[in-house]
Amino acid sequence: MPVVLTVLTTAVGVCARPAAVFIPHMEYIQRNLPMGLAMRLPTDIPLSGHSDIEDDKLVVRVFPSETPESFTVSIFTCERSPQPCLLASFAVDNQTNASAKRDLQRHQAIGDRIPLARNIEGYLIEGPLQNPSYQFSTLMWQQNEMIYTISYPANERENLLWMATSMVREQPLYQNR
Repeated sequence: MPVVLTVLTTAVGVCARPAAVFIPHMEYIQRNLPMGLAMRLPTDIPLSGHSDIEDDKLVVRVFPSETPESFTVSIFTCERSPQPCLLASFAVDNQTNASAKRDLQRHQAIGDRIPLARNIEGYLIEGPLQNPSYQFSTLMWQQNEMIYTISYPANERENLLWMATSMVREQPLYQNR
């Protein structure tokens, strides 16, 4: 599999090695990434508490925004359902985005400080500890003039931290137009 991923990512001009679920969407992700943003994606989507979810059944959706500049890649367990099927969300905002700065400051004020890499600290807010309780935890950090956010099921804390660490270390994706 690593050989296939290398060939595919080279074909679309990507230096990063995102999780296999993103590979079919790489060109679309890069084409829709707002100019000036640098997206980071995890190298794997670990699911210890969800053994019934098959990777090839996951749905990837992209949500670009020009005003304010932001970009979100979300993973769903279904196309549509009466029940929520959001599994994970990965977002990037420019550090000048006022809303993202406020969210990061909130995470810094009330979240747990987590070292992600040398000189990069993340701030984790556990979903069940919020008022009202929330089924997703969020982790935010600032890196290279960008603010990154991961939302992941609250019962997957270690996997959330692992993904953040992999994102910090990977090369970012840039617009490919």
